[in-house]
Amino acid sequence: MNRRRPEGGTTVAEERKTTIKQLAVDELAAFAGQLLLVIHSGLPVLDGLEIMRDDADNPEEAAILDMMLAAYRETDSLSQAMTAAGVFPPYMIGMVHTGEVTGNLDRIMARLERHYQREGSLRTSVAQAVVYPVILSVMVTAVILILVMQVMPMFDQVFKELGTQMTGLPLVLARIGTALSGAGLVLVAAVLALAVILLAAAKTDGGSDWLQALGRRLPGMKAIRHAEAASRLAAHMSLVLASGLTAEEGLDMAETISGDPDFARALADCRGRMRGGADFSAALKQSGMFSGMDAQLIEMGSRTGTMDEALAKVADLLQQELDARIDTRLARLEPALVIIMSVIVGGLLLSVMVPLMRIMSAL
Repeated sequence: MNRRRPEGGTTVAEERKTTIKQLAVDELAAFAGQLLLVIHSGLPVLDGLEIMRDDADNPEEAAILDMMLAAYRETDSLSQAMTAAGVFPPYMIGMVHTGEVTGNLDRIMARLERHYQREGSLRTSVAQAVVYPVILSVMVTAVILILVMQVMPMFDQVFKELGTQMTGLPLVLARIGTALSGAGLVLVAAVLALAVILLAAAKTDGGSDWLQALGRRLPGMKAIRHAEAASRLAAHMSLVLASGLTAEEGLDMAETISGDPDFARALADCRGRMRGGADFSAALKQSGMFSGMDAQLIEMGSRTGTMDEALAKVADLLQQELDARIDTRLARLEPALVIIMSVIVGGLLLSVMVPLMRIMSAL
């Protein structure tokens, strides 16, 4: 299908492509689910794409499907149509191509839908573990700044009017607060603006990924990082094996999905063990990526020929474990931060109120 090129030398489709952002994981799951319905209904993929285009909720979605339709008419390939749209991740395109080659497109679409649904839940869970503590810490910092810059200088003035002065830490904080008083509102506004920015960033894919990368460096996150990476790997390998690829090919593709350096090293160790002759389930266990009940389920799947289903079950169990760990972490963190703030605020106020009460009682 020939398109007239504008003066700039780019097609209308190419201009549209540069303005359309990558699809979020929930949109990828919805797309896979819609195509699965099309395949199960017996409709040709081309007819299904046309129906999806006619039912598009917004112009951007319609533009994506228009580009896919144009490419599909030329190539008769769904994976190439997805590539032409420029909004699908290479991982998904590769899986769809494998499904087309092996004739398992319906099965692959079902697994992709579940994969991206699980990925969305995983990102939400990890974001909760990271973003909420960061924002709460910022709010605590704002309260302490207000105390230092507004309240402590006021007490310093009261002591001076009574013919005495504060001593020790309260005096130091009062002097700091006085020095910063001119910029007090600016500092507090900056801290609150930071909290708002973090909240807004957490709702975008890029911002959420950045916050998660930051939060993974926080103390106590090692177990959460491992559960996240293990769940992601299990889901990935389940999809890979269901598509007809080998375990070795799946492990090679998994290098970029873990997001955890320790887990990446374990993954490299697993590949090395398989090259040394170990079978897939044994290599996973010996490398330390899976243990306990998870390793037993994988071993059972290997013996019964249902490895892809066993890995999908492990991914779900690890997701539940991750959610439980995060809920426990948040349940402990919130009261801990409240206690820390109460101790700091209460300690500062008592350090000035007790001497002030003594002075007042002596008058």
